[in-house]
Amino acid sequence: MLSLRPDMASLATGSVNFPTRVYDNAPDLVEWLAGQMLEYGIKPEVEAFDLSMIFQAASLAAAGNIVEPLHVQFVMGVKNAMPVDREVFEFYVKTLGRLAPDATWTGAGIGRDQLTLARWSLELGGHCRTGLEDNVRLDKGTLAPSNAALVRQIADLCGDYGRHPATVIEARSLLSLRP
Repeated sequence: MLSLRPDMASLATGSVNFPTRVYDNAPDLVEWLAGQMLEYGIKPEVEAFDLSMIFQAASLAAAGNIVEPLHVQFVMGVKNAMPVDREVFEFYVKTLGRLAPDATWTGAGIGRDQLTLARWSLELGGHCRTGLEDNVRLDKGTLAPSNAALVRQIADLCGDYGRHPATVIEARSLLSLRP
């Protein structure tokens, strides 16, 4: 579907165990996808399910296979992958800052961990991911009626950290996307 030329597309830079299967991203597939994204002018949204994926993204960028600045999404809370752990999260943020100082990043928590990652991300200067793809609840007892309700929840949380939700223009600028 990359030939449809979306502004961004997910790129997992390695394989990881999911609860019932291996999310297999062989090196040659990752390199091919990165090449296709370059050809079509698509910015990769690097999905990092473990530490090696951060290093692989930095390596791809250094080789010119991914346009910089990188945008990395730390995905935490998938069983058998990166755990939801504050010290690990801070280590990943620090490691990305060392490997790719101009990179932007997002914390993505799965299920009940979505708000935890949003809080950590807002506190540490990153960005948030939310939506029904990762989480179907506003809280333990309330199903989210829509993606909009989850977005509203995160937008309201921004003020607690002296932040504001980005406008479309601000988001495109932050992500180094064309206006």
